[in-house]
Amino acid sequence: MKRQTPILVVAAAVVAWTAGPDMVAAQTAGPASLLAIRGATILTITNGTIPNGTVLVRDGKIAAVGANVEVPASAEIVDATGKFLTPGIIDAHSHIAAESINEGGTTVSSMTGIEDVLDPTDVSIYRDLAGGCTTANVLHGSANPIGGKNSVIKLRWGKTRAEDLLFDGAVPGIKFALGENPKRPGSGQGRGPRRYPATRQGVEFVIRDAFTRAKAYQKAWTDYRARRAAGQPAMEPRRDLQLEPLVEVLEGKRIIHAHAYRADEMLMLMRLADEMGFKIASFEHTLEGYKVAKEMAAHGIVASSFADWWGYKEEVIDAIPYAPAIMTKKGVDVAISSDSAEHARRLNLEAAKAIKWGGLTEDEALRMVTINPAKSLRVDKRVGSIEVGKDADLVVWTKHPLSTYTTVERTYIDGILYYDRQTDERRVAELEREKAALVAAEAAAAKGKAGGKEAPRAAAEPAAPTEAAGGLVAPPPPSGPGQAPADGPIVAITNARLHPVTSPTIERGTLIIRGTRIAAVGADVQVPPGAKVIDTAGADVYPGWIDAASSLGITEPGPGGWYNDASEMLDYNAQLRTRVAYKADSDAIAIARTNGITASAIFPSGGVIAGDVPVMNLDGWTWEEATVRPSIGIVLNFPAIRGGGGFGGGGGGTGASGRERTYDDLKKERDKKLDEIAAIFDDARAYAKAGPDRIIDWALDALGPIVSGRQPLFVATESEADIRDAIAFAERLKVRLVLGAGPEAALVAPLLAEKKVPVILAGVLTTPSRDDVFHTASYQAPAVLARAGVNVVLSSGGGATNVRLLPYHAAMAVAWGLDRDEAIKAMTIRTAELLGVSDLMGSLEPGKLANLFVANGDPLDIRTAVTHVFINGRDVGISDRHRELYEKWMARQ
Repeated sequence: MKRQTPILVVAAAVVAWTAGPDMVAAQTAGPASLLAIRGATILTITNGTIPNGTVLVRDGKIAAVGANVEVPASAEIVDATGKFLTPGIIDAHSHIAAESINEGGTTVSSMTGIEDVLDPTDVSIYRDLAGGCTTANVLHGSANPIGGKNSVIKLRWGKTRAEDLLFDGAVPGIKFALGENPKRPGSGQGRGPRRYPATRQGVEFVIRDAFTRAKAYQKAWTDYRARRAAGQPAMEPRRDLQLEPLVEVLEGKRIIHAHAYRADEMLMLMRLADEMGFKIASFEHTLEGYKVAKEMAAHGIVASSFADWWGYKEEVIDAIPYAPAIMTKKGVDVAISSDSAEHARRLNLEAAKAIKWGGLTEDEALRMVTINPAKSLRVDKRVGSIEVGKDADLVVWTKHPLSTYTTVERTYIDGILYYDRQTDERRVAELEREKAALVAAEAAAAKGKAGGKEAPRAAAEPAAPTEAAGGLVAPPPPSGPGQAPADGPIVAITNARLHPVTSPTIERGTLIIRGTRIAAVGADVQVPPGAKVIDTAGADVYPGWIDAASSLGITEPGPGGWYNDASEMLDYNAQLRTRVAYKADSDAIAIARTNGITASAIFPSGGVIAGDVPVMNLDGWTWEEATVRPSIGIVLNFPAIRGGGGFGGGGGGTGASGRERTYDDLKKERDKKLDEIAAIFDDARAYAKAGPDRIIDWALDALGPIVSGRQPLFVATESEADIRDAIAFAERLKVRLVLGAGPEAALVAPLLAEKKVPVILAGVLTTPSRDDVFHTASYQAPAVLARAGVNVVLSSGGGATNVRLLPYHAAMAVAWGLDRDEAIKAMTIRTAELLGVSDLMGSLEPGKLANLFVANGDPLDIRTAVTHVFINGRDVGISDRHRELYEKWMARQ
């Protein structure tokens, strides 16, 4: 028998940015004639779970599955002991590897096809493959009621020809689109001229008219062939490339994937399908599919849905995370799809949300990213489960694939190893060494040109950092709930596993709430007479999560329409008091707190200086009652060096003269803006010294705590270069800096640590900003910063609708290297310290506000349910608009 190969060791390098020699050799050789993966827990999807099982692969197909499979002596053996094996993840709705996806010139673009624009070099193929995805349905866009033809591909990273990606034998499909997207050109929202239709009924007519023409075209060809068969003279009809795909739909040779959000439009297309005689394979997005689940089940339509996206545009107001569970319980096959290169690399975790939101089983959740999307693409005879005869598209996971801590070790397609984590890590390490050598060589060359001296930097002259750099000074006296009396009703949370965060876990303890405050925490705490007792039966109790930066309460697409109070029109808005616009009964607030988030710093976003930052509890009748700290600093959006004539453009762009602007031009513009900002801060210092008789200037007054060092300046920026410039600029201003940044902050970790700059990190769950970094660079950023000694806390991303995902940013960071205790602190006590509210929240300690939650397990695991949430001592419940819709529509018979 061949020697055993440990799970992290491979013989061929199968991941590269281009098809290098190793990749070419691996693919030329094809799959190993015999491959045995043994020792894993096999999740077959369709035939149960096999502990300590073996899968035998022969010539790219699954030859045997079981606990006692006989392995031929000639087989290559992979030891997967202690790991999990699943079929490859299937993404039923993707746009990766496509150069363009929309056709703006016509309402019916069925003559176009994704196959013509497939790009095998798109790095998203590699990244999604590394997340266990092996098959993707690359769809046309949604600008047309009838769009273009899709392509089902296998993620064979390294292939150089587009046709080598195609899933041989997949049923052809076509994209339809309903709702707002195909209406936009007709409503004047598109970039080009107005184009019919502008209403949903207009969309229905376009589709009905197209099929009417297709039926006539079909009949013309049928009549022509009949006359020819009868020996009669006949003129061949003129070919119509627009109608031919629709004839294929009528004849059952091509399937429809229809973009749809609202229940009314889904019902419309089902009725139109009945009228015109065609079938719908899937509704894409299907966010209100739970309202017409019984009609979809009757039609046999697969719901290709999102796990929990909501609120990102007007037609998804009623999108709820319970939708996949409702549809499943009512007989609809549901596929969780991505529509995103980022979500596609963690679709296993998106599926896990259906366990939390709706109570599905693990088997039901896994079907949503394996066999169900295979059904929607009509390829379930080939992929989607581990069965004899199917393609050997397989994934080895370090833990159960629905665990937030799992990672992919290996991904096979057709029995070929296309991704191996250890090989990839070695490749990236070598690239980093090569880049470091190049940077060193460049620096040496620059030094030589400067006559043996270091070449001067263009950054502004730094000033000595203040003594308080890296942390807030003593906070002002508490206001709002912090002043509330610590008496009132008594609640005893008993029989709980208490996690104080600042002290060791108490395995079986009691926590007493008296009024607004925690009165006692411990293993031997006695329950006071008259207390309301909540027996948790061993559940876990944590301090409430604190989102370090969100726009909760000041932005929200509510049931009555969009509102946005985060962005004022001026460049300089230091005078704005953000808390006065905080909508305490926002739907997004209730939705966030049902997952354990109890407080947040609220960040405005408009202009260069955006306004002040309050810390708010996620409960209270009014904004006054919800205020924890009225203002802890000011937001500055650091001007980036970029084109387009402003701070949001891209590329170099052209100036008013039409001349192409160079990098130097753009830098001069940015530096001019920095000089402008510096002058404002100089004015603020002069204003602060002017004495009591000065004329009030509210903008300069608001900057007083910043220039005096009593409060930090929260500087938001993204790129490595801009982060370095922001640090230098803060020193020039002589202010304390708290950096709000994305994962590129990890590239500056040593400098941040040296300068003692705290970081509010957003964007863990995003794709890397650069193609030449490891595919999990975003996921690893918190660990890189923490290891460097940076004080890093976590943010959900600065918005309002996805705040409830905050603990899953932390969980992904843990999966990729961050200590779990540090991840918990980055959402609790460390955040509280950074925001100046650690006297009130961030840990379970007597005297602090009773901001906490109860969970039925590890709250970083997506499958864990939160059962109770307390804010300021009040049990706020776990009901929200989403749960109300769940209960309403589950009751529909």
